[in-house]
Amino acid sequence: MKPIIGFNRHLEMDWLVQTASWSANGIHGQALKNKIDSLLAPSFDSKVAQDKTRNLLFGIWDSESKSVPKAFHSDACKLLIEHSEINIAIHWGMMLVRYPFFYNIVIQIGRMTKHEGLFIYNQLEQRITESYGDTSTIKRCMQFVVRTLINLELLSNPKSGTYQLRKSIAINHDNVIAWLTEVSVRAQGNSSKSMTAIINDPAWFPFDINFNENRLSSNLRLDVHHQANGTIIFL
Repeated sequence: MKPIIGFNRHLEMDWLVQTASWSANGIHGQALKNKIDSLLAPSFDSKVAQDKTRNLLFGIWDSESKSVPKAFHSDACKLLIEHSEINIAIHWGMMLVRYPFFYNIVIQIGRMTKHEGLFIYNQLEQRITESYGDTSTIKRCMQFVVRTLINLELLSNPKSGTYQLRKSIAINHDNVIAWLTEVSVRAQGNSSKSMTAIINDPAWFPFDINFNENRLSSNLRLDVHHQANGTIIFL
């Protein structure tokens, strides 16, 4: 079975912010699609490109998605309102959970940038095509993910083929950290994950987050279990 990609256009921060705002105000389904279309129309000459971008934004923020509980989406909306200064972290979490291809790209970037803070695009492409296949579709979708990270000001492109991390964003609020902990479990389609794996998840490379089991009480969907080999977080 071919892997589902889905992340087939680049995104702008303004589009994510406005789409999330509509979703937080109870707009969903076709009404949300119509709103997104009106938002995107001035930026597109191609109807096909606009439709793909709309579907991607809709896929990230529609509250009716069956891929996550409604309470998870509802909490994301509340956190956006409560902590608008770090809304990038909430959008990031939604993209990780809704689009496994996005998650798999960013964990590779996280691994490659761990020591020196930069990566060579060709090396990233090699890693991804080994997993997904060496096709033009995969390569285009990779480009859309990387361009999105640049648009979100998480990466810079100091020279051709080389990408560098920007300054990490500190996340200090316990309720945000508790929600992002759930993201880390859900992003891999699992029902549990060790605290060690959550802390070391390369997908958090744009952020400075102190994951800690003592900061999870605000998220009632999480169960903390202590086992001989460490702490496990269950959904």
